[in-house]
Amino acid sequence: MAELEQIYREHHTFVWRVLRRLGAPSVDDAVQEVFVVMHRRRRELDMSRGVRPLLYGIARKVASRQREQARRQPPPLTLIPGGAPDPLAQAELEERAAVVRGALDAMDEGKRMTFLLADVEGMSIPEVAECQGVNLNTAYARLRAARQRIQKAIDRHRAREEGARVRATR
Repeated sequence: MAELEQIYREHHTFVWRVLRRLGAPSVDDAVQEVFVVMHRRRRELDMSRGVRPLLYGIARKVASRQREQARRQPPPLTLIPGGAPDPLAQAELEERAAVVRGALDAMDEGKRMTFLLADVEGMSIPEVAECQGVNLNTAYARLRAARQRIQKAIDRHRAREEGARVRATR
């Protein structure tokens, strides 16, 4: 039991971020479910390959199950938060985030999660390959392709902004 508590303390934040990026509708509930699954199956789980790949695999299944359940239910009501301190700066941040989110959404899950695990989570490519159950060359190729797609999306966005500025000065 103490071992599970230590794993929870060390990997809670990682699991939370992975679930958020996998689109789990209720991230906090999903985190709890990941560790409940780990606790229930602790005798049958092979931890020799590391804890993170194991947690990632469980998180993928939990997020998938939650997304499927959410599709069957009506969307919950949400409150709109108060205005940002600087609406213009907030709008620019949201626009930039939307560009990157759009590029990530257009990718297949393998490339998207490789990028997020490597460049956002800071995992090494061997760890990413282990998490995803792919060979090292595939992981490197996915990361390269994901980075290129995101850069192209950013370049297109900048070109559109520059074109709009040019048209506005005419």
